[in-house]
Amino acid sequence: MINDVVDWHAHWVPPELVAYLSERTTEPMVTVEEDGRWFAAAPGLRQRLKENQLDIALRIAEMDRTGITRQVLSLAVVLGTFLGSLPAELEKTLVSANNGGLARLIRERGDRFSGLAALPLAHLAEAPAFLEKAVGEQGLLGAILPADAFADKATAERHAGIFEMANRLGAHLFIHPGPLPGTPPAPVALDDAEIVRRRAVAFQDSLTAAVVTFEYTDFLDPYPDAVVHVANLGGTIALLAERISMTAERMGVPPRLADGRLHRLIVDTASFGGRGVALAAETLGVDRLVFGSDSPALALAPARSGVEAAGLNAVDRKNILTGSALRRLGKKSSRSLTGSA
Repeated sequence: MINDVVDWHAHWVPPELVAYLSERTTEPMVTVEEDGRWFAAAPGLRQRLKENQLDIALRIAEMDRTGITRQVLSLAVVLGTFLGSLPAELEKTLVSANNGGLARLIRERGDRFSGLAALPLAHLAEAPAFLEKAVGEQGLLGAILPADAFADKATAERHAGIFEMANRLGAHLFIHPGPLPGTPPAPVALDDAEIVRRRAVAFQDSLTAAVVTFEYTDFLDPYPDAVVHVANLGGTIALLAERISMTAERMGVPPRLADGRLHRLIVDTASFGGRGVALAAETLGVDRLVFGSDSPALALAPARSGVEAAGLNAVDRKNILTGSALRRLGKKSSRSLTGSA
């Protein structure tokens, strides 16, 4: 049995954030109706709150059943809608409520949870200070950032202040599918193909583009102490690694990058099974993989089974499940995961 299994890709919406939205009388707001609570992100866009996903006791019970020691929690969406799609004038309040609630949970249950802050990207000049407070005062490891912010180097450079602060703090930056501020909430998908196109293809494409920015430009060069972790096996980069290697000379890719492997990033295993994890271990390098689940959107058991089914040796499997790659790289991450200040 493997002890100290860490799930680096898990999400939670703190009650402090839900309480703020419940006080509002215009969208975005949480309403209480006869059939339960609903979140109205914008006029005509509403969905029922998934109450079980907000319940920490239920989450811990699932972790115990699955043998997960710790989850690193972050805010992927605000009750189903990306933060960047909500009004910019509310962003700092939403971020503060989230980070404060997450910090409270860490104080209360730091034996089971660590956290990554949300940042106000519609107010970029203030985002580094939010990161500094999150790490220095609130006990969080770093922050979650949307993949669209790194679609190319020019866009990434707009976020340099966040990386400068992360580098100074040795903080963890988690790159997750998500849009830039000002992106309207997505309308209801028209058919099954549109759902797959949005949630599988487009999400993975955005992560792949971010990986290319990080690995194939010099954007990260000034930030050697910032720990950068990309969700979902880095998009489709594991599949493309072989193509990059085979076509590197024709494309003019420098020989040091021609192997198609990752040299700076860590990626997690969330939303992939044994075949995907095995391919990523072979092409990207097993030392670049950590365990992730995308809980509570996805159940923990299949996520862990995917790592177990990848056909890796016992040492490599244990290293992925315990997050040894991030423990090696992340100064702050390592301290927080062992309970130190």
